[in-house]
Amino acid sequence: MPSSGQTRRDVLVAAGAAGVTSLTGCLGRVAGRSTRDHKQDAPVGPVTGAWPTYQHDFANTGATTDHGPSNEATSEGVAAGDTKLATSVALADGRGFVGYSDGNGDAGAYRGFELGDSNASWTVEYSAGKSTPTLAGNAMFVSTAEFLAAYDARDGALCWRTNVGGYGSTTNAPVLAEDTLLDDSGETVYGRNPATGKERWQYDAGGSGTALAARDGVAYTVVGANHEDAGVAALDPATGEENWRRDDLPQSHTTLTVDDRNLYYAAHQGAVYALSLDDGTTQWTASVPLPEDGSAYVAVADGNLHVQSPDGKLAAFDTADGSVGWRRTLNAPSGPRSRPPVIAGDVRYVLCDQALYALDAATGAVHWSHALDVQPALTSAPAIRGTALYYAGRDDGVFRVASTH
Repeated sequence: MPSSGQTRRDVLVAAGAAGVTSLTGCLGRVAGRSTRDHKQDAPVGPVTGAWPTYQHDFANTGATTDHGPSNEATSEGVAAGDTKLATSVALADGRGFVGYSDGNGDAGAYRGFELGDSNASWTVEYSAGKSTPTLAGNAMFVSTAEFLAAYDARDGALCWRTNVGGYGSTTNAPVLAEDTLLDDSGETVYGRNPATGKERWQYDAGGSGTALAARDGVAYTVVGANHEDAGVAALDPATGEENWRRDDLPQSHTTLTVDDRNLYYAAHQGAVYALSLDDGTTQWTASVPLPEDGSAYVAVADGNLHVQSPDGKLAAFDTADGSVGWRRTLNAPSGPRSRPPVIAGDVRYVLCDQALYALDAATGAVHWSHALDVQPALTSAPAIRGTALYYAGRDDGVFRVASTH
């Protein structure tokens, strides 16, 4: 869902742009080519760092081998900003990056800031919906309701920008796979040269409106016309060619997640499907109770799929067969809402409105909770670096919960 009232579709209508031809499931059938403003090549490098994109990696696992904070932790602000709505925080090379909006489409920016004692920072103003940044070397890629762009992560200088963007969602972070930058406009998946932004291919996803995932040289996208007749397609990220496609799944409002065994598809108000990486066939299904308008959020690590509902119903399932590892309801004053879980080592962190909870990933037992002085922004998922967890706070910038020793 967009992070402001302005979506990619709204932008096109307002601009009087002509509609594109939609012939579902075929490469290069979308009429026309996007244009771009190229100022300089983006300083693209390896995708490294503690948390370089939404949910840690392009497979959206939400998992890291870093330890995260302990029960002896303190909170502090590390960057300013008016964050009624915010992206997740991306972390690499001692720097943090976040996008935020005032919720009305009137003000907002992308910001880069130092994680240490330095107050050095930069901002790129853009008010409407925006994705979590993706970091690759000194390049920062973002997808907004109006454009896809690459910036120099060191100073915020624009490298290139297209006239086609995503749909203004924090989850719609650009994906790098097989030396190709992938972005989903909500209707079309684009493959581009990451250094220049030059388009290489298009794939008509049929108005899927959900984020991409990639792992082991394969990219995955939800397909379906305006959330009807939904499904999933596996693509060659270098060429955009379709490896396989499935069109008979319920609609989904959350991201795809991939491990070395399955592709996980969380249906809206329904089950989580574990799909074969070879052909998309269902291997097993599982679920947690969901509110009427809810979707499940997932993370995967160490052979367990961690699932949670927006109101705090939690579970873990064996990725081999979907058997239940554990279930519990988190007795929090307010649940995690649309924030997914993250896994750091053997700890599962759940970020709620008033507290951060640390659970045993294997058993679901609550180890400890940490009261938050500032409520997290609604759409900002937590990010881990070392023994610290970062999130964008509602109304007041970026915060760090860090171990004191």
